[in-house]
Amino acid sequence: MTVPNPVTTLTSTIAIRPAREDDVEHIVALAQAAYRGTGGWTTEAHLVTGTRTDSTEVRDMVADPAVTLLVAVRTPSGTAPSDADPGAEGEQSTAREGEHGTAREGTAEGAEEGIHEDEIVGCCYTRREPADADGLVRAELGLFAVHPSAQSRGLGRSLLTAQSDHLQRDGVDVLMIRVLQSRPELHAWYERHGFVRTGVAVPFAGDPAGLQIAGLGMDVMERPLHEL
Repeated sequence: MTVPNPVTTLTSTIAIRPAREDDVEHIVALAQAAYRGTGGWTTEAHLVTGTRTDSTEVRDMVADPAVTLLVAVRTPSGTAPSDADPGAEGEQSTAREGEHGTAREGTAEGAEEGIHEDEIVGCCYTRREPADADGLVRAELGLFAVHPSAQSRGLGRSLLTAQSDHLQRDGVDVLMIRVLQSRPELHAWYERHGFVRTGVAVPFAGDPAGLQIAGLGMDVMERPLHEL
């Protein structure tokens, strides 16, 4: 499986790299904080209860050749994770646009808000699907999480860019995501980042017993990765 080169973001203090086996429990905790916690704007706690994912599911993602699971890791300023290739031509970017509101940058600020060195503060996966009847190859985006302490700094955009660039190089035509209904702010975020609503809705992907609103589904949104 081809994976993207590590990318350095947020004033070179957070590096994006492929997930490893020893990241699994940290990813589970991150997803729970982002989706079921109370400190960030991405929480679904008012709509869904229970756990967002577990170690078995995440471990299967790490082992699946059709999946690219990326993590954003806070590292000491000016350094990169040990598996980074310092000579690789990775995409280099500094986040300017916040995920929800204005951007907030700065190593000191992050430390004050509870982000520690070598802590996983973001993740997302894409799962490549076989070509459809028209020959189009899609990939599903999921487990897209940024720790509440690191939100509104452009980290979500950087993760999305890293995944999109990798998929384009890998011949994927369309990036797809299922967005929980009753979350207009999430729909708006994805629309600002190139996704459009397909008009298709699917049942909730998790345990329906956890839904606070019976029958709540998920809207399918897509983003072309090149001119079709």
